[in-house]
Amino acid sequence: MADRGDIENMVGNAIEPRENGAEEEDEVEEINEEEFKSLNDQLDKLNAVLDTLESKNDNIHAELKELLESNREARKQFKESQESQANKGQEEAKS
Repeated sequence: MADRGDIENMVGNAIEPRENGAEEEDEVEEINEEEFKSLNDQLDKLNAVLDTLESKNDNIHAELKELLESNREARKQFKESQESQANKGQEEAKS
């Protein structure tokens, strides 16, 4: 954390005029514009990658839901088949 002396120096430097201030300001603006453009391009690329990941995640989620439903249906059919065979076995035993 900056102490009081550092803060006063920063304020003093910000207030005091500098030599060639206009040229330095133009350079800073150019650098800031270049940095801003670069950062904006990086954010656009990151956004595209995140969109792709989100789409893939949505697809995986949908496939997993289908698989889960399919497994539930198969388990239900298997259970019904087992119960049917058990009932047939009990009926044959009674006969």
